[in-house]
Amino acid sequence: MRFKDLCECYFKLENTQKKLEMVDILANTLTKSDGSEIGKIVLLTLGKLYPDFVGIELMLAEKMAIKALALATGKSEKNILSFLDEIGDLGKTAHKLLDNKSQSTLLDFTNQQETEKYDVVDVWKILDIISQTSGEGSADKKIRILSGLLSKVTPLEARYISRLIAGNLRTGVAVQLLLEALSKAKTGSRENKQFLERAYNRCSDLDYVSSVLYKEGLEAVKEIEVKVFSPIKVMLAQRVSNSEELLERFNGKCSLEYKYDGLRVQIHKKENKVKLFSRSTENITKQFPDVIDFINNAALENEFIIEGEIVAFDHEKEVILPFQHVSQRKRKHDIDQKIREIPVRVFLFDVLFSNSTSRLDLSYLDRRENLQKIVRETNNIKLSHQAIADNSDKIDAFFHQALQDNCEGIMGKSIGKDSVYQAGARGWNWVKYKAGYNTKLSDSFDLVILGAEHGKGKRAGKYGTFLLGCYDQIEGVYQTFTRIGTGFSDEDLAFFFQELKPLESEKPKEYQSDVESSIWFYPKIVIEVTGDEITRSQMHTCSRGLLENDMDGLALRFPRFTGRIVQDKAPEQATTNDEIRTIYLKQ
Repeated sequence: MRFKDLCECYFKLENTQKKLEMVDILANTLTKSDGSEIGKIVLLTLGKLYPDFVGIELMLAEKMAIKALALATGKSEKNILSFLDEIGDLGKTAHKLLDNKSQSTLLDFTNQQETEKYDVVDVWKILDIISQTSGEGSADKKIRILSGLLSKVTPLEARYISRLIAGNLRTGVAVQLLLEALSKAKTGSRENKQFLERAYNRCSDLDYVSSVLYKEGLEAVKEIEVKVFSPIKVMLAQRVSNSEELLERFNGKCSLEYKYDGLRVQIHKKENKVKLFSRSTENITKQFPDVIDFINNAALENEFIIEGEIVAFDHEKEVILPFQHVSQRKRKHDIDQKIREIPVRVFLFDVLFSNSTSRLDLSYLDRRENLQKIVRETNNIKLSHQAIADNSDKIDAFFHQALQDNCEGIMGKSIGKDSVYQAGARGWNWVKYKAGYNTKLSDSFDLVILGAEHGKGKRAGKYGTFLLGCYDQIEGVYQTFTRIGTGFSDEDLAFFFQELKPLESEKPKEYQSDVESSIWFYPKIVIEVTGDEITRSQMHTCSRGLLENDMDGLALRFPRFTGRIVQDKAPEQATTNDEIRTIYLKQ
């Protein structure tokens, strides 16, 4: 497929707000692929070169992209910046400047320059070279490669190449919509999306899933199973507010585990090779070389996928340390020093693959028994604290012991025959019961930063307040829930300005918002927030249309930032509108 054809699809997507129309536009384009490049098309459409777990990102610093555009257009960097300030989008800026250049060269027949006809794979390969160029002089090499590409493509292609480089394609296509379009394109029906989603949740690799679909068909997709070193989308939990509700959810009997205040980790091992993946499928292996050694020393089998929680641990006092300690271990520099400063312990709680077989469809107690055969406990590797409870007194005792042991609360897990591991789902097989759930509202929410207002006074030159949203899993959109301006230190505000500035965007199409925001951001950063009360709101869109006899949404009153940036959660793993609605109805 010509890259220009794909860009024409992107342009159509960019100019419609209707979900079904977007699915049709994308599906019509995907039907034109012969399958050889479908994986590349799918990844580029999500703004990626590789699946997230590979760890290769495309983003370049904006300054480098501006230098490349200046070389490609013959304009000065000052002129590029002036256009960018006026237009507000690097892609539109590239489109306009190259369009002007094309028109001027048409008038100058002695200086005409033919654009080259690039295939999707051609562009992917060039962008891949840019992403993997490193070492001395790499910045100049990347600028030269990018400017060479921009100078040879059409203005429309330059629009989307520039956005790919910037990390924000702005078409509004997320994974769920893409799965629906793939289903329609290849099977003729959106309904078969469920089989693509099941496969994707088992391997987190849309390149692989789409390639199997196009080359081998839907039946082959249905057979896609778990494989080592391709992370599984983690199972998520619902919430309950007290021990009685927890017990009721599981028909009077369930398993209990501590809910540790650490980093959830999925551990993949084959022979002596071990890889670690975060809750959002990010490869965090390099940040925890000590955990690799712990696992190799504790392993009783050569190949498995297990799940646990990495916590900062004081081995002298035998106590778990707060999350703020272990979060520092995710840094990519000074790793040896951090290992000495912040030792960790791993508490294991599930097995997803062993003995060359997926364990996702086993019941919870069978998986727990299997886990005990895979690893032995050591000083650094432990099985999670666990108990079986059949009354609320046992639950309350376990809950209070968890709090005394510096945990957030407890997890309740089904022990029925249907207590399978629901990859990628937030079902009722698992529930979480945290400290504070039993008060009117001292719960916390993991919310996505959607937008901001410019700061004033002491906050001048930074963002002053933020617009936060929850996630709608059904529609694949973000809904507004609250504005927040309290709980931020000067260091927090400086950090957010640095991290959010490159994410500034036009209002993304996947945002359902009636609230105006001076600045919009591409969804990426998730923060933990508390508040006093959830109320109905005519302004915010959280759960709008889902409340009885009302088109109001829900809003969080008097929100406060807890100081915790939820680094191991992707935006689509944020608190959902369904969770918020459930909490509201229990107030």
